[in-house]
Amino acid sequence: MSQSSYLTIPVLVFAVYVLYNLVQRLRGSRLPPGPPKLPIIGNALQIPKEREWLTFNEWSKQYGEIMHLSAFGRSIIVLSSPNVIDQLLDKRSAIYSDRPTFQMVGEMMGYSELLPLSPYGTRHRESRKLILTALNSRQASQFSHVHEEKLATFLPRLLRSPEDFRLNIRWLVASIVFQISHGHAVEDFGDPLVQLAERSNHEFSEAIATGAFLVDLVPMLRYVPDWFPGAGFKKIAKRWRKTMERARDEPYDFVKSQLEKGVAEPSFTANLISDSMTLTPEEENMRRCVSSIIYIAGADTTVSAIESFFLAMSLYPDVQRKAQAELDMVLGLSRVPTLADRHRLPYINHLLMEVHRWNPVLPLSLPHKVTQDDVYDDYFIPAGSTIIANTWAILHDASLYPDPNNFVPERYSAKGNSYANPDPRAFVFGYGRRVCPGQSLAEDTLFMVTASTLAMFDIAKPVCPDGSPIEPDVTYTGNISHAAPFACRITPRSKEIQRLVEEMGNANIS
Repeated sequence: MSQSSYLTIPVLVFAVYVLYNLVQRLRGSRLPPGPPKLPIIGNALQIPKEREWLTFNEWSKQYGEIMHLSAFGRSIIVLSSPNVIDQLLDKRSAIYSDRPTFQMVGEMMGYSELLPLSPYGTRHRESRKLILTALNSRQASQFSHVHEEKLATFLPRLLRSPEDFRLNIRWLVASIVFQISHGHAVEDFGDPLVQLAERSNHEFSEAIATGAFLVDLVPMLRYVPDWFPGAGFKKIAKRWRKTMERARDEPYDFVKSQLEKGVAEPSFTANLISDSMTLTPEEENMRRCVSSIIYIAGADTTVSAIESFFLAMSLYPDVQRKAQAELDMVLGLSRVPTLADRHRLPYINHLLMEVHRWNPVLPLSLPHKVTQDDVYDDYFIPAGSTIIANTWAILHDASLYPDPNNFVPERYSAKGNSYANPDPRAFVFGYGRRVCPGQSLAEDTLFMVTASTLAMFDIAKPVCPDGSPIEPDVTYTGNISHAAPFACRITPRSKEIQRLVEEMGNANIS
């Protein structure tokens, strides 16, 4: 077959694919409103590649809480209110719990095997059940000693090198997660298993970014020859798939080897292997995927939330002082908090709720897919539509959260209108049957880090040589949203507390 024939076939297949999708979208009742669409490509050129949640929020003010977009014949439904999310993703979860097919990151790189992107079905339910055996609210308490032990190293590190607080945060989260998931002690952030997992996370984020790869908008491109112009994404996918497979397998094989030698530390993965000594290849593959997801799904998101906490404390010193006053009253000045103290620290808990709301880690939910035609409020929602919840828009809706751009923990203790200031955790951990199964572990980690840091340290804006404060840039980007690089001053609250933190460090050395 000639090269011109090879070029013609993908073009024809693509045209048929787009026309078929366009016809399908014209069936039934009217679609939800949305911005004007161009022929064939729809809104593809209007959807930004960064900070899409802001654009979607502006559009929703014109088109409403349920909005329709399209891109190359693919139907996209954006939800922007708690009510419509509850009605569709929760109450109709039987048909709204699937995931769309992510050609690059899911199919070509292999992440569709892992829980966050896996299709809704038997494997997904079994994987979720395995995770919940270790990470639900009843079981998570068994890991409290891990938090306490790692914080006893983190706080002295923060004292010695406060300018490296972001690196110290990343080490702390990696250390906690790997200890719990694989019984692996992480001495520093250069640990080979940590670096492998970080590389996997980075490549995942690159691949899932909006508009990063045309194959996600035009799935038939997946089948073009490797030499085809613009097919370089296929080489990238092969290389990044190897990273995913190594990040999935190497930590699992480490635990398996430790178990065979009789020296394995207690961990989630050790339990998975020990409880199932005779596994089929499919069952073992599922356990490999489940064991890896705790880091892949949990580490970067937790780091983002902790960084937001440090940024907020530097910007809102009055909030910080109120939180420290509560800690001093409940704990005194001679110890760090434990998980057992949490129920006695309402202001700290409200502060953490505001961390979740102020700049959510996932401004847009991971997309859902509706598996059959549906009708909501007289609007037709075609089967196969991608469903996106604009979490950021909800958490910055002034009718729900007055003064939404400011950091106000007091909003959750205010009495009166029960509709106002709902718990942000109802939105930030996902929706329906896709709620994050690691929520309890994530919340425990965030509580322990923030409460311990506030008990020991003051966090403030950096200053210029003339003593004037440097205002940090409050900008967030990325599908897993991170604050732009910022600096802050971190100092011990008193000489006595400094000695206490130094003693923690000395105890770890000895």
